[in-house]
Amino acid sequence: MSTKPEPVNVWRIDVGEEEIARIAEAMRNGRISQGAITDDFERELSARLDVPHAVCVPNGTSALMMAYLCLGIGPGDEVILPARTWVATANAALLLGATVRLVDLEEKRPVLDPAKLERAISERTRAIVPVHLNGIAADMEAILAIAEQRDIPVVEDACQALFSRHKGQYLGGFGRFGAFSLGLAKLLTTGQGGVLVCQNDRDAEIARQMRNQGQVGGVMGEKIARLGGNFKFTDMQAAMGLAQLDRIPARLERQRAIQRAYLAGLGDFPGLTPLAANLDAGEIPLRAEWLADDRNALIAKLAEKNIQCAAQGVGLHRLPHIANDPNAYPIADHIDGRLVTLPSGPEQPLINVERAISAITGRYV
Repeated sequence: MSTKPEPVNVWRIDVGEEEIARIAEAMRNGRISQGAITDDFERELSARLDVPHAVCVPNGTSALMMAYLCLGIGPGDEVILPARTWVATANAALLLGATVRLVDLEEKRPVLDPAKLERAISERTRAIVPVHLNGIAADMEAILAIAEQRDIPVVEDACQALFSRHKGQYLGGFGRFGAFSLGLAKLLTTGQGGVLVCQNDRDAEIARQMRNQGQVGGVMGEKIARLGGNFKFTDMQAAMGLAQLDRIPARLERQRAIQRAYLAGLGDFPGLTPLAANLDAGEIPLRAEWLADDRNALIAKLAEKNIQCAAQGVGLHRLPHIANDPNAYPIADHIDGRLVTLPSGPEQPLINVERAISAITGRYV
């Protein structure tokens, strides 16, 4: 009687004894809500990302929303996004009453095409939001040139691009604001969490006030300077994050190794096309993403071997709550229905990658 092989999950990131010890120490010392450990984590992140300020918040969506709030975005304003991104990029603007204008993608990379950007700009445009989807860099030089000419601020959605680089600089550090996610399916996880990076002192000051109900100073209710909310982080999350920072170099190398293995094993396989990051340029793919001519057949084929892969959803232009012409984004449409994530993650064993390649190709790796 045949035994079913061990399952391979589509995502693998491990947390262990170091995280447990750091969280327990924080709790024993009464460091539960946002405090000194969060301050330490923010300083470490800003130093490692080479940005002036890092402000920890509950999640990546909150980071984006706070960037929009800092820019005063609200009803009647427009925010420009790529037609393909996780819906949070749009929802953070829509929840503030703004309107989303979409731009199609580059032909061979799943990022906003700057050649199509200017036609989306109007007198109501208040922010341009390039998204570095899956760690792949948008063309920041071209986007910033257009934005600066029109005096429009740039907010980078780098939620899937922590420690991914473009021309020697970390993504998220090019625009006026950058947003990162520390969710479970990210390079560094605090369970839930996000980071807003700011390029000037004033923006960081406003963001920190808004994070705590608009309050100035450390005494509750001492002075309320502006509209805000409860976007605070916790020291327990910060302790978990600090425990992982020393493992980032090894995680980055594993991400590169996974990408190289899939490209070597599947690069010439018919019916599959990689949405590959440029490793030589410093881009770090968060997931192994491929376009499959017959996605359902691929998913079924892997499931027979107890290997999980994930179908990705449609672009923003196909969502009912976003008012854009659904037929105006042919590159995003080409990706819809084909995009699939193969087993990946910073602690995904390479043997699992080899199993996935063998299951797809029938070749022994």
